[in-house]
Amino acid sequence: MNNKSIIVYENKNIYSCKGECNSCNHQDSDNLCCVNYCKPDYFKELKQYCLIENQDCGLEYSAKANCISINKYTGIVQLKDGTYLEILPKLSGNTIDESRKIFENLVLASKNLTREYKHNKDVVSQTKKNKHVIEILISVFCDDLYEILKKGIKKSYIRKSENLNKYKGKLNFAEQIKHNITNQSRFFVNYSELSLDIAENKILKTACLYLVKQTQNDNNKKILRRFLVELDDVSISTNLEKDLQEVNINRLNSYYERPLLYAEFFLRKQVFFPKKGRSKLPALLFPLEKMFEDYIESILKSANISYNSQYSRHYLLKNNLFKTKMDFVIFKKDKKAIILDAKWKELDSSSDKFDVAQADLYQLFAYSELIKNREKDVQNVEIMLLYPESDKFKEKVIKWEYFNNTPVSIVPINVIKKENKLFLDELGDYV
Repeated sequence: MNNKSIIVYENKNIYSCKGECNSCNHQDSDNLCCVNYCKPDYFKELKQYCLIENQDCGLEYSAKANCISINKYTGIVQLKDGTYLEILPKLSGNTIDESRKIFENLVLASKNLTREYKHNKDVVSQTKKNKHVIEILISVFCDDLYEILKKGIKKSYIRKSENLNKYKGKLNFAEQIKHNITNQSRFFVNYSELSLDIAENKILKTACLYLVKQTQNDNNKKILRRFLVELDDVSISTNLEKDLQEVNINRLNSYYERPLLYAEFFLRKQVFFPKKGRSKLPALLFPLEKMFEDYIESILKSANISYNSQYSRHYLLKNNLFKTKMDFVIFKKDKKAIILDAKWKELDSSSDKFDVAQADLYQLFAYSELIKNREKDVQNVEIMLLYPESDKFKEKVIKWEYFNNTPVSIVPINVIKKENKLFLDELGDYV
């Protein structure tokens, strides 16, 4: 497996090196260059990538500054020689290993690549020093395969047309006359058969065959080999595009959706972003804002807290105009409610306003008034803004109040150790 990687951080710019760099701020034996810098050939590839996409793909080329900016996405882009561009979350004070750990925690909690399947299994991390993002993604893929083994490998009825020595299904008259007009002991029939040899399993098997040779993680190899044993009778995918079109995901097999997306990426045939479009560079990027919301949801679920996510019951104006959507709302029987709003943004406690956006406070005030006026069982509303913990904002909850005495709490969320006692204590009676 090619472990070479270029490391860049979200919300930063990528620049092209002008030659051999002898004054790097960061040196890593696995890295090809400084953080946020890459070789001219790689920069040219990424520039072409941005220009070809011509859409929101997480990367944007600026001709004026001759740089590529990254806008709140994390993940990987694979360059033509197999080198990976690792786009990592960045919070002040974090090392590269800690940034990779944040990426792993967010990806394991994230459901943004699927509509219904929630990856809520508490995975035992096998993160090692300098574990690359690609190895983390393979680990997530393998854990999804393990879920498939537990829940059941999908089977479907497939249509077959064969010349058999016994009658089954429906006789194909045209083929019967063509092949068996002089042999009445055989029957050319069309029939359906329940089989593992379906498009979904073909794609997964082909990805497993590729990854078992690439991964350096022993546990990943074990799961991949076990899955290959279970799919021994399944064909490999010889036409990925055709097999992808035949994939059928519904609520009964929604646990297949995410591993199929990962398999598609690993097979390097298509690009996926939360958008349409194609590119010559395979990439898998995740929107950090949505991932952080999913991370908060995983904390609430682990604590068995009853909540409403993406709460959109009310409109801002009469006549059902401007529908509102709140990240999370928790209702309490004693006529209390709390609105949770998750923001992937680094705050600075040395600033008077902590870098909290005024527009967010306006929006949440409107939400609190809607809840108080439209929910007949609610009299008191609290607001809680949730931000990732960093060296500039940690270990303390900030307390503010609106002019009408509605309380506002600004809470740091630990995205490395997944220990969020401060947040759960702040919820107090709501837990």
